[in-house]
Amino acid sequence: MSSITSLRDGCKTAPPRRTAPFDLEPGFYEPANLWLYGNTRLLESKLVCITETFGPDCHSPCQLDEIERKAEQLVLDGKILVTGIHNSAHQRAAIVPLRWGAPRIVIFSGGFFHHLGQELNQEPFRTARLWRYEWDRNTDLAVSLRAPTKLPTFGKNNPTIDRLIAKIGNRELPGLIFSHQ
Repeated sequence: MSSITSLRDGCKTAPPRRTAPFDLEPGFYEPANLWLYGNTRLLESKLVCITETFGPDCHSPCQLDEIERKAEQLVLDGKILVTGIHNSAHQRAAIVPLRWGAPRIVIFSGGFFHHLGQELNQEPFRTARLWRYEWDRNTDLAVSLRAPTKLPTFGKNNPTIDRLIAKIGNRELPGLIFSHQ
């Protein structure tokens, strides 16, 4: 068993143990060094990300419309969208699967309790709540580098999260088990 080194004090600790499946409670997936909550079977699907959502939050209305159209085409093609919520472009992409009743993988910059509420059932941003009232752990997968109780990084430009989205969307993240599609 490996250990986790605390950035605060440099001490090594054992990784937290899961007490239930990922769709019942958040858990630490040690091989990928990530926190997961929800439908992990999505990792076996055809995953995609939209690279136009990456970078600073300075997209024009036309660019946001194009991101939304691209997300819609990918969803209608049966692909699972991997996206964040930290800027308007990611949010525009993240609501498209909701409109079509499709699953998505959402990467958070903070812990699940901050983004999904204490009951882990709130959609993570206001516009998403127009399409689906509550987060559905049986449909979607939440992923975070940070423990469930940790606060997020509040930047609208988050290169770390963008890189994680790209690695998962392109099946390049060591430790995550992807099917061979």
